[in-house]
Amino acid sequence: DFAGEPFGALNLADTPAVDLTRAATYLLNYPHGCLEQTLSAAWPFLVLPDAIAEIDPLLVSSQLVADKVASAVARIQAMQLYNGSFGMWPGSSAAYNWGSVYAAHFLLEAQKAGVNYPEEMLTGVMNWLRQYMASMPSYQYASEEKDDFTTKAYGAYVLALSGERPIGWVEYLKENTANMWPSGPIWLAGATALIDGKADALRALSVRTGKIPAEARYRTLESEVRNTAQLLSLWMEVEPRAPEAVALAEQLVKWGSEKRWYNTQDNAAALMALARYNMKVGSEKAQLEGSLASDGREIAAYKSGSPTSVPLSHLKGIAVLNVKGSGRGYYTWNLLGTPKAQPRTERKGIDIACSWMDGQGNPLDLTQPVPQGTTIQVILTLRPTLPVSNLAVSCLLPAGLEIDNPRLQDYEAEHSGSYGVLSDIRDDRLLLFVDNLSRELTYGFKARAVTRGTFVVPPISAEGMYDPEVRFIGSTPAPIQID
Repeated sequence: DFAGEPFGALNLADTPAVDLTRAATYLLNYPHGCLEQTLSAAWPFLVLPDAIAEIDPLLVSSQLVADKVASAVARIQAMQLYNGSFGMWPGSSAAYNWGSVYAAHFLLEAQKAGVNYPEEMLTGVMNWLRQYMASMPSYQYASEEKDDFTTKAYGAYVLALSGERPIGWVEYLKENTANMWPSGPIWLAGATALIDGKADALRALSVRTGKIPAEARYRTLESEVRNTAQLLSLWMEVEPRAPEAVALAEQLVKWGSEKRWYNTQDNAAALMALARYNMKVGSEKAQLEGSLASDGREIAAYKSGSPTSVPLSHLKGIAVLNVKGSGRGYYTWNLLGTPKAQPRTERKGIDIACSWMDGQGNPLDLTQPVPQGTTIQVILTLRPTLPVSNLAVSCLLPAGLEIDNPRLQDYEAEHSGSYGVLSDIRDDRLLLFVDNLSRELTYGFKARAVTRGTFVVPPISAEGMYDPEVRFIGSTPAPIQID
């Protein structure tokens, strides 16, 4: 049940890829914006608008593509560093190696799709990539060598995609596949397939299966869904109708129906791979036609070969779909809205405690009215069960409070462990992004009671942005009264 009217659409098509509308909607509404998330949210719409339009015409318009171009290019341009590489977030001074290769891949495909952006962005990152391939890892953390070899395998593919023939790098990296995460050998096979112009390397590929180690999600963002989608995209480059490609597509669709596409990497990779597959291979040929009626009135016609998308606002009362002919058709519902019920508490891999203090650091009794104008210190304590990477914490404030932005003040965060944590201060919330959390961390910020009234205090939530095993939803405190 939703509070207020939800929005969404009913989609009809001949292909099970119609379910990709869920992935597209997820990417369009994803709230965060690191380098990978910005690229992944924009990539399918910039590079494959025609393919996505075949799945759901309502998802793609010339204005949407133009807006995605402008926002994505502007944001990643702000993340490009002096040497051509990219940082993980705007303002980052350290290169994110895997993310920089991902950005180079994006810029190459966007260039082929006719997307306009400053040419020096691609020139800079390709120059950096050639230098990076010859560099040594810094060994600052335990799994960095595996991350490095895996990223360089991806780099070899991007060099091949750009028209170069990095045969020496491919052969060198093949000798080190045992020291790579699962995506490394996939990219090496893709690079070889591009250089050779045939699928032999993909056909000979033995992909490691099993649970992805937590360390592999840290920098190269490994997942079984993402790696499978990447492999399918590589097959689309050289032999789209291969039986291996058909099996990969069927597996991705199955995982999609099981809601196993968890993050921006999974959704973008699966959306692009299956959209390419749908464009190049198509689907079973059905001969269907019919009509969709709502409240006794026909509101849309359906015919095989012409996907239909009906906004939820057009559906009043009971909807009835009448179809005749031969073959198989598919439909999917997508609904977005605010649920009526409060979310259930959940603690998976991380626990977060929240303390409220007055301006002098004394505990604040929220059962008593808070005078308007009071400065409130909010202290968050994060306790991981095991090391956690790429953690996003969302602390929504009651409507009567405003955050004192430390960028506008003379003070900084005063509590231990807050250094090296990226904060994003918005009108109604504080977002924290923690790169790697292996021990308890305390973070403090200040807010001010500005509006009289009684306000709901939203629960704190957190998620491992690339790890579905890490999730936290706190309890809902009592309302706060401001006098």
